[in-house]
Amino acid sequence: MSGQKKSGQIKANKVFSRISLVGFLTLFVYQAAIADSSRARISFENIPVSASEDMGTLGVHYDIKPFSGSDVYLGVGGYGALTGDRGGFFTGGVTLGHHYFLNDSVVDGLAIDAGLFAGGGGGAGAFPGGGLMLRPHLMLEKELDDFAVRLGVSRTPFPNTSNISYENDTHPSIGITIPTYQFNNSNVSSSVSYKQNRATKIVPVSMRYHPDKNAKRRSGNNLTKDITLLGFQYQDFFNDSLYRTFETYGAGIGGTDGYAKVLAGFGVNKELIKDSVALDAKLTLGMAGGGDIDTGGGFIVQPMIGLDINIADGWNVKPMIGKTYAPSGNFSSTTSELGLSWTGGKGKTEYNIKNKTYYPDDSSRTKSGGLYADRIELLGISFSKKVNDKVRVSGSAYGAYKGDVGAYAEGLFGIEV
Repeated sequence: MSGQKKSGQIKANKVFSRISLVGFLTLFVYQAAIADSSRARISFENIPVSASEDMGTLGVHYDIKPFSGSDVYLGVGGYGALTGDRGGFFTGGVTLGHHYFLNDSVVDGLAIDAGLFAGGGGGAGAFPGGGLMLRPHLMLEKELDDFAVRLGVSRTPFPNTSNISYENDTHPSIGITIPTYQFNNSNVSSSVSYKQNRATKIVPVSMRYHPDKNAKRRSGNNLTKDITLLGFQYQDFFNDSLYRTFETYGAGIGGTDGYAKVLAGFGVNKELIKDSVALDAKLTLGMAGGGDIDTGGGFIVQPMIGLDINIADGWNVKPMIGKTYAPSGNFSSTTSELGLSWTGGKGKTEYNIKNKTYYPDDSSRTKSGGLYADRIELLGISFSKKVNDKVRVSGSAYGAYKGDVGAYAEGLFGIEV
């Protein structure tokens, strides 16, 4: 999939043909299944776009403490616009932090979390420029059984933005964390644990929007053409029927290059014909925008229903239909998708943080006909999961942070042998 773009980006029929092998550097590899501790971290805050405009952003991250006996953690994740009028703003990157519990004699289950996020991205005209986003934070965290609530402050500098109206400030941030494997207080026995053998589905998807009559572009014109998206879904089953899903998509056809969305939610998969056909229904919420589609602040809702049809051992076809709504914008559509799923469970998932460098050819031009910078840097997050002893499936996403194409992003799905 292709993510957020702006005027100053790759032509649809052009690609960068020279890629630095040295720049394609794996910075960090970790097998989450054997992590000493891990958690999901969610935050919300208002980032000032100018003195008169704020953009509400949702942050989603996966953190691990990779060093035995240490409170240092590493995280992968990103931020996206959820409220305001900048739907389509996305960044992705990594966090280095320190999370430790205070003495129980002070307050039981109280922790301090300090960290720094660094990533790349952009979109929706919020912070044009190179795309680099930094975010230091200082949070207080109170553990409540199987989750924790967070309150603190953060700061979001964009060092190479050309947005002269931006006022870098320190602002409040709220959030929650959900330990997935022993990220809790070592003195407390948590019921949350990672179930290594539960089923997971990896689903590459082709999705199609058929816009409703009231669907509009940000520029005010009506959306009249169908839009095709390419996407990726990761579904993790709690039991034989209930699952949670994480999904990403980018526009492929329909004149909306730059549109992207990130969703999460829950689904139910109930068998209709034994070992053959199941009914599948899910509800996902998330962030979307770009490509001149008016999603308002970026928040979207997407209910879907369909079938899960077995075609071979571990392989299924998933046709589904539903609706997509942007409550704060002028966009809704009838939505269909067709996915090919592979079911696994025992293979360890490997996460990678990568840097990719492009050296554009002399013949490459921006949409406006201009020249690119001599070098463009992208920060990426990828994962791969073992299918058998020789094959792994992988997915990755990259966002630019240097080279004056800050809204450029890309997503890839493939097979590793």
